Amino acid sequence: MNIRKFIGEIFDAKNLLTLALLPRFNLNSSIPDIDWACTKFCFNNKQLQFSHRNGCSEFCAFRIKILLDMLLTLTTLQKRKPHIYDPSWLCPQCNSSPETLDHLWTCPYILSDFSPFNTFKTLLLDLRTVYLEKFLFATPLKPLSDSFIAEFTAIDCWECDPPSNFCLRLARGLIPMSLTSFLGTYFSLSNIWSILDTPLHNFHFDLYVQIWLCRSVFFHYWESAQGITNKMKSSAIGPSLISHPFSHISPDFLTPSLATVSLDSWVSWVSSYVIREGSWISHLDFWRYLTVQPLLRISFW
Repeated sequence: MNIRKFIGEIFDAKNLLTLALLPRFNLNSSIPDIDWACTKFCFNNKQLQFSHRNGCSEFCAFRIKILLDMLLTLTTLQKRKPHIYDPSWLCPQCNSSPETLDHLWTCPYILSDFSPFNTFKTLLLDLRTVYLEKFLFATPLKPLSDSFIAEFTAIDCWECDPPSNFCLRLARGLIPMSLTSFLGTYFSLSNIWSILDTPLHNFHFDLYVQIWLCRSVFFHYWESAQGITNKMKSSAIGPSLISHPFSHISPDFLTPSLATVSLDSWVSWVSSYVIREGSWISHLDFWRYLTVQPLLRISFW
């Protein structure tokens, strides 16, 4: 018996239990609803952590932060610095809901064709298709039933319109027990984990590039429009010693979201940035194709 390995596994189990008991994981699902061993395996693959050379550290940080619900969404910023980010502000992209982590994937946006929600649904269903193909060609412990495809696609974690709690947990990297329990009827544990691992990693990378980076660039310009500077954000001074960025703005200008204006006004707003700063890029092209690679290296963490 390898004593060193045995002791290491004991400490791994203890650390995993500590992680699972965090209050942030108990808001919308109970501990038994998550396959924590599989979740740990998917986040502990060091080879996958370095498979994307450009922006590797930022992407790794992104995966950890969505798992722990620590991503700097507007809601998080409002809690940390209410003297800078008005607690009444809603999502800048739609002005319909607070910008929480879950809202990042479900935001309807002001132009529905380019909404993060549409992107999220497409990516999630692509993930389901990839998983299904891999399991259909894997070696099962027993023959797959005729209803295997129908049962697999009906698992609650694939319910994305509207997204179920398990769907939103899967987006964070928390593997639902309903998924692994169903697959465990036909496949070995090691086979299940190895198949779930890489596609989930690629799914997160797509969320990072197609939703989070796009949102971050948009949010950067939105902050500028509110008069929020880097100096204000980095300051540790509280509200009593720092002027409120919107304290001297007329009520008519206080609506921070661009979602409440007409399409013509939206085009005018983008055009004004081109004239004043010369740094705005084709909004629609960027959201769809990410044409400005230099901006991808901007740190929004």
